[in-house]
Amino acid sequence: MREQFLHFIWQNHRFNHKDLISIEGQTISIIDYGKPNYNDGPDFLFARISIGNVIWVGHVEIHVLSSDWEKHQHSNDENYKNVILHVVYQHDKPIQDFSVPTLELKGLIPRSIFDRYSHFMESTSILPCHYMISEVEESVIELYFHRLAIERMETKVAKIEELLVQWKSDFEQVAFIWLSRYFGMGTNSDAFEHLAGQLSVAWLSKIRNEPMGIEALFLGSAGLLGQSSLEDNYIKKLNNLFDLYRHKWNIIPLKAQWWKWKLGRPASFPSLKLAQLAQLLKMKNSIFELVLDTSLLRKSLSEIELAPFWMQHYQLQKLSVNRSKGISKEFVNRLIANVTVPLMISYGTHIGDNSFIEKAIEILESLPEEQNNITKAYTLWGLPNSNALHSQAIIHLKKEYCDLKRCLSCQIGNQIFRSNIHQIHKTLSDKRIEYM
Repeated sequence: MREQFLHFIWQNHRFNHKDLISIEGQTISIIDYGKPNYNDGPDFLFARISIGNVIWVGHVEIHVLSSDWEKHQHSNDENYKNVILHVVYQHDKPIQDFSVPTLELKGLIPRSIFDRYSHFMESTSILPCHYMISEVEESVIELYFHRLAIERMETKVAKIEELLVQWKSDFEQVAFIWLSRYFGMGTNSDAFEHLAGQLSVAWLSKIRNEPMGIEALFLGSAGLLGQSSLEDNYIKKLNNLFDLYRHKWNIIPLKAQWWKWKLGRPASFPSLKLAQLAQLLKMKNSIFELVLDTSLLRKSLSEIELAPFWMQHYQLQKLSVNRSKGISKEFVNRLIANVTVPLMISYGTHIGDNSFIEKAIEILESLPEEQNNITKAYTLWGLPNSNALHSQAIIHLKKEYCDLKRCLSCQIGNQIFRSNIHQIHKTLSDKRIEYM
């Protein structure tokens, strides 16, 4: 039994609430179950409950066991002084000097609901409720996906806000760091973000006219030049340039441990992605303006031309098949979804202009869907994935709800529990219902 399940049972009145008697022998009639509290303190606030012959207004605290009250040290916490009812699944022991009435739910919860919940919790499927998705209306899923996508963007915006605090609202520097992060292609995202955080956009402006300048700065600061042989003239030139920058700006290159190679495809190797990012940023003076203009960003990414050296290299120290190293449309779309959209929302929030936020959501809805292992698995069970908003929603659903088994906090899971097929009979005292 989990406390989260009991919260669901209480909030949705999914237990036999007729003729309730407290552990202390008082009659209980629930007038208002209260509002869920998502902050510190009791679980439900401002409930109205008739206990004995008196109507009380106050808070409700829910635990699996009565002894959890002492275990969580609520007796000495001022936040709990206005609790009027202690709701537990099992009353395992009396609490010393405890004056709050206790309601035990054991024997009042329909087993059908608990069995369904247990199945969700024990499922090893990527989508625990996959065989019940058909019970949820498409309109409910569509609305929830919109909310999930917003939640995912809010998570990214919160991280951008942290960077803005760190860099004193310098959107240019933050745009550089955030764009760099998503050039990292997942496994190297943290390393790319850290690297960009060690460099200044002012340095990029000073060396933008040097053909190999930004590339030398990136590869050298990443510690990748030091791993390479100096036999190639191109690498020699990069090294010479970086030596100048390193002494000028006191740069300490990253250690080799920062970079991951084994899990990625050659096209995502950090050396190649840094070279591509360097060429992109060499073209434009303002990184922030570049990433906010989706047409300009697409055009600039399509016009990236790497030096001939990269025709035969994914890594500096190894030859590869001779081929062009362009940027795919899928990668461009991911950049726009993960970089442009949250930066636009953050900027709109900062200047108080909701039009930026509305435009960001429109951009997300206009982008094609992502095809990856996560989205393919979820669409297999009937969930929609017709645009980038859907894709972002699916990724957020998996990472923040399914993986964490937050089924009762998920609108889809919640809807399944409420579905007409499995709902409790209106007359909860019906003898056909098995309670637990």
